[in-house]
Amino acid sequence: MDELLQEIKMLPGVQGVFIYAGKPDVTFSDVPKGYTHEILKQLEGSLERIFKMNASCHLSVNSVEMLFQGTMVVAKHLLADSSLVILCAPDANFPLINMTSNMLLGEMAQAVERIRANPELALKAPSAKKAGVKSFAEAEKEEPLKSAIPVFQDALARAIGPIAAMIVKETVEKWLQAGECGKARFPELVAAFCKEIGDEALEKEFRTQTARLLG
Repeated sequence: MDELLQEIKMLPGVQGVFIYAGKPDVTFSDVPKGYTHEILKQLEGSLERIFKMNASCHLSVNSVEMLFQGTMVVAKHLLADSSLVILCAPDANFPLINMTSNMLLGEMAQAVERIRANPELALKAPSAKKAGVKSFAEAEKEEPLKSAIPVFQDALARAIGPIAAMIVKETVEKWLQAGECGKARFPELVAAFCKEIGDEALEKEFRTQTARLLG
C-alpha cells in the first residue's frame, strides 16, 4: 500500500494522499502535518455518504472533487466503506492526477481486500494507523494517561526493574491501537502489563499499586 500511495504523492501539486480501508477502521496516509487521523476519518465519512447515495438515487458517482480548507480534495471510490483521497493544491495538474490514480484503482482495491483479510499484518505498514488513534507521544501528554503512566511505570519497575519504561511504551502503544484512549479501558491495560510480569505474586502487587487508577 505504501508504494501505491507514493506513486500519487510524487505527482506535481499533490500535498497528501490517504486510503481509508473501513472494516477495519484504518487509514493509510502520507498527509501534511495537521491532518490528524480523526480529521481524515471525518472527511472520509462525508465522502462515503455521497457514494452511498448511488443505490438509493440510482446514481453512478465514483469520483468527487471539492474544496476543503483551501485544499482541493479528489476522492475516488474503491470498495464499500473504502476510498482513495488525494489532497491537492488548487492549481495542481488534475488531468495527470486523475489519469495516474485511475490506473492504480484496481491495485488499491485489491490491497484493501488483503487488508480486510489480515488487519494485523496491514497495521505493520509505516503509513497505517487506525483512524483517530493517538500516538504514545500524544497520549502521554493528555488525560487520562498523563496521570496514569507514571503510576503504571513506577509499579511495573518494582516488578520487572529498569526495562519498565520500554515495556510501558510498547504496551500502551498496542493498547491505543485496540480502541479508545479512555479510563474505562484501563482494566485491559492492567491485564496487558500483568502478562509482561508473569509472576503471580508480583502481578497481585502491581494490581494493588495501580488499583486507584481503576476507581
